[in-house]
Amino acid sequence: MTTQAVNGSGMQGAAGEAPERWREREDEDSLFRQLRLTVRQGLEVDGDTPAGAWEALTQVGAWEFALPIEKEGLDLGHAVLAMVCEEAGNAMQPVPLADTLLALDVLSALGPLAPEGTDDLLDRVRAGELQLAVPGRLPDPRGAVPPGIAWKPDGDGAGAVLTGTGGPFAAGVGPDALLVLASGPDGPCVALVDLPAPGVTVRPLRDHGGGAVAGAVFEEAPIPAGSVLLRGLAAEQALARVGLRAAVHQASLLAGITAAALTAVVSRIRGRQQFGQALVKHQGPRLRVAGLLARLDAVRWAVGDAARDLDEGRLTPGEAAGLIALTAETTLDVTRDAVHLHGASGLVRDGLVAGCYRRAAWEALRCGRPTQLWDTAAHTP
Repeated sequence: MTTQAVNGSGMQGAAGEAPERWREREDEDSLFRQLRLTVRQGLEVDGDTPAGAWEALTQVGAWEFALPIEKEGLDLGHAVLAMVCEEAGNAMQPVPLADTLLALDVLSALGPLAPEGTDDLLDRVRAGELQLAVPGRLPDPRGAVPPGIAWKPDGDGAGAVLTGTGGPFAAGVGPDALLVLASGPDGPCVALVDLPAPGVTVRPLRDHGGGAVAGAVFEEAPIPAGSVLLRGLAAEQALARVGLRAAVHQASLLAGITAAALTAVVSRIRGRQQFGQALVKHQGPRLRVAGLLARLDAVRWAVGDAARDLDEGRLTPGEAAGLIALTAETTLDVTRDAVHLHGASGLVRDGLVAGCYRRAAWEALRCGRPTQLWDTAAHTP
């Protein structure tokens, strides 16, 4: 597959044809392939803007894929969700997909702890009317709450007060609510904050070409008791579960961003002429791109295997930490090399490959720094 992609035998070679994709897996059954094609076509037809991409995900039923059957969802499993995240990453539209999937996971599993109106929230997400974002990092594969936002009980002890800063997060579609993960004296806290809210400011961050990004600032923000979903031991247990899933989803998103960068690279070296022939005919660029495609293939196989292990209850925190560390490092390396292979045009802010590089710079750190994740993988069963 990699050799075909680089030497051009996988295409007719006519100018203007759609670039070849390197995202199909040979072990995918026909139904899975058809579902992937449906998601991909939806994003290609309607996903030329962040709002269009969000609408496309809603139309294909991505939110029903994630919800359990008892919540009127389809519960298709994490292999399907990983595929959706990969396709969304390849579309390069900055929508809070992994954040919303994490929020759905938390909300749908609250059971008797669920506050009144939770079903209405899920219905709004299912209809595409409620965008949920997680400010700052996602929980790591062990469920540890990232630093940045702290909480303390309010005067009555029922609600909470949030202080700190979280970011960046994708803000191509402005969030209607924030799922806040905070640390405090009594353990972690998970709160759902509707926007606008007193003491909470969502600040757009400078867009360097990777898509709209924002951060959130909490200045002694009072959170009512009904918005505090989990705290203490219950929050620790929930975050330990969703941390594994967030790692697989984010790794899939990063694999999609990597695929988008390599699609642009292969198109570039096929169309760029040097010394009277296309760059793809020169051994140096051809072998370099072949190596990058091989790394993408390795990551995609690892993500697919981890998603199946997650569905079957076999994925461990150490394995998930190793997965996201490998994927993050690969994405950073590949997008950097993609910029080099584009030459000066790779630095153009509006270019696809530059956007992939700049977005990867922060998406790759959302579950933690690769060095920390490798340490977790080495010391966690």
